[in-house]
Amino acid sequence: MNKIGKLLEELHDAETGLADEYRGVAERQSTDHGTHYPCHTLAAQCDQHAERIRAWAQRFGKDISAPKRSDALASAAGSLRHKASETFARRPESGLLLLRDLRQLYLKAEAVNIHWIMLAQVAQAVRDQELLEDVSGLHQQTLTQIKWLKTRVKDASPQILVVTD
Repeated sequence: MNKIGKLLEELHDAETGLADEYRGVAERQSTDHGTHYPCHTLAAQCDQHAERIRAWAQRFGKDISAPKRSDALASAAGSLRHKASETFARRPESGLLLLRDLRQLYLKAEAVNIHWIMLAQVAQAVRDQELLEDVSGLHQQTLTQIKWLKTRVKDASPQILVVTD
């Protein structure tokens, strides 16, 4: 069961890392409401996933603590990113930065996805139907995040890369 605890820890780290990345993108893309608001929503969803993972980890003898975030520091950094976003919003490079942000989010979301796949396989192997059902639901949410990211890239790419400066 120690190996399952390690998998849960890795999944937890991947989810919290993805949540942090969503928050960072939301602030950097504050002028793009089609990215800003969904990223905040998806960050909260990742936080909920991490909370569930911490509960499962206890069942498997692994203690995973909640991430320590300084609200004051996060707020200050968010404000700074927000101001920078407003300053650079009209520059041609801002579109390329959006594509870079979306690409990074996609890669992190796929890393989370593969962890969910492994955990589902483990739940089947240990015949834990309750865990399998929970994992399936949360994994589906991650797959929906990936679909949103792909759609966002497909929508933004032609506008950013083809339209002349």
